Amino acid sequence: MGYWCWNDHNVDRDINMNFISDTTTDEDKALFFGLDENFVEIENGWIMAHLMVKAGIFKSVSQARKNGWNIPVPFGFNEFTVGKRKKQIWTLNIKDD
Repeated sequence: MGYWCWNDHNVDRDINMNFISDTTTDEDKALFFGLDENFVEIENGWIMAHLMVKAGIFKSVSQARKNGWNIPVPFGFNEFTVGKRKKQIWTLNIKDD
């Protein structure tokens, strides 16, 4: 696990980023990510473009949208390897029915 380094835009520069929905339980966090991981909560209305900006891949949501990330955050557990530095983005999007 790397360290968290925040710049002026609140962007994490670590090689891995974990995004979780607000309905994720502690048991699910431990099951999918282990106990010592850091998480960023997916806010209501966010699409994948917002996650790419938060991860530091793009400087703006509009730039991420123009590069094909104008899609909803997929349901379930997903991994994306993005950019020249091969940053790993993990999402756990669990919705209540």
